[in-house]
Amino acid sequence: MRKKWKFQKASLAESREDLRNPARGWYQIHTFQAQERFSGKDLEWCLNREDTLALILINIGAYRDRPLDDEGLANIEGILKFFRDWQLDMVLRIAYDHEGKAQEREPFFFRQVTEHLEQLGPLLSKYAESIYVYQGMLVGNWGEMHTSRFLATDKLSRLYSLLNGYLGEESFLAVRRPMYWRALHTSVCGSGNYSETRMGLFDDAIFGSDTHMGTFGVKPEAEMGWDDPWAVEDELNFEEKLCRYVPQGGEVVYKKEEAENRSLPDTVERLRRMQVSYLNRVHDGKLLEKWKHIIWQEDPFWLGVNGYDYIGRHLGYRFCVRNVSANFSKVKEDACLWEIAIENTGFARCYHELELWVEWTDEKGRVCRGEVGLQLHHILPGETKVGACTTVPSMGNIYLYARRKKDGVPIYFANVTEGKRGVLLGRLDQ
Repeated sequence: MRKKWKFQKASLAESREDLRNPARGWYQIHTFQAQERFSGKDLEWCLNREDTLALILINIGAYRDRPLDDEGLANIEGILKFFRDWQLDMVLRIAYDHEGKAQEREPFFFRQVTEHLEQLGPLLSKYAESIYVYQGMLVGNWGEMHTSRFLATDKLSRLYSLLNGYLGEESFLAVRRPMYWRALHTSVCGSGNYSETRMGLFDDAIFGSDTHMGTFGVKPEAEMGWDDPWAVEDELNFEEKLCRYVPQGGEVVYKKEEAENRSLPDTVERLRRMQVSYLNRVHDGKLLEKWKHIIWQEDPFWLGVNGYDYIGRHLGYRFCVRNVSANFSKVKEDACLWEIAIENTGFARCYHELELWVEWTDEKGRVCRGEVGLQLHHILPGETKVGACTTVPSMGNIYLYARRKKDGVPIYFANVTEGKRGVLLGRLDQ
């Protein structure tokens, strides 16, 4: 008689290391003028090799009174191609202003804005697979959709329709305030069914004031319309529901009174409720430095880690294998049913489809795989789900791997891996 199979589970120890996973984490801003010739060689030295994404701000203000010319469009394509070739997920913002002077630098007529967007459309479509989020709609100070003549709902709807047509299902859009999202999605407001949307949010004034410098309002939802700003608590409740399906990111702003009165646990709780996936690693430096000098004390595992590192390592998704079991049966042939419990300890979910599989080497030296029946990218922050996989047992180690489906970029787990990107689940023996 054949010996019974025995499974020795690995330790599955959790790691506190930062994980270089795509479409999440800290980012830098790279600002360009569309009329200036682009040279990638001048940019390579300042890229942070640990980042997986970058915010690209392209200023087209020089064309406020005329169409984009061939040179300008070629420069913009050169920029997009550079970041695509460096395999950085792009957070793209094209605007007329990056100094807070939109009313001086935007076109006088709205038709010029739509013409510019129509000219940009083919480039957006061509590079859509590398554009993680397209922020804003060309208008407002710094492209942040405020202090502009073009924020009426009918104008935003026209820009949204154009952008959505060019980017399709490959990229996410993002607007600056939740009230703009609701104004553009009146048909689903109130239903809570946001699963079909491709529009998220960006907030470049997190902690800048009680209302994030006007991102939120002061009156409760019950007293306001769908396209009005709501009080902070109501807006956070809205963001908690919406950002289960679409990403949110931005930057923090230092305000002395706010910074002194908000504790690190309160800071983390706000970012969790907003489900923040990405933050500017430079702005606001004063607040980021403050985080670096506060120690996290709420969780024994993370005890002693400073606030900046704790927040950075929880931006977006962070998957950790919590348990694994192997159950053996013998019908026509040996079979092993694997059950793997994975927790998302990050602030947000992953918004790209992922592939998950177990891998082992059989007695003939062949690498074998078995797909795990779990949609890893659907695990919400704070949630644990169990995936199953049936394989033919083979003596040796068995590992768990994941990758992003669209481009094969590896996904790292928050488990100690001893140099491998896969997680050692354990060993099979007879």
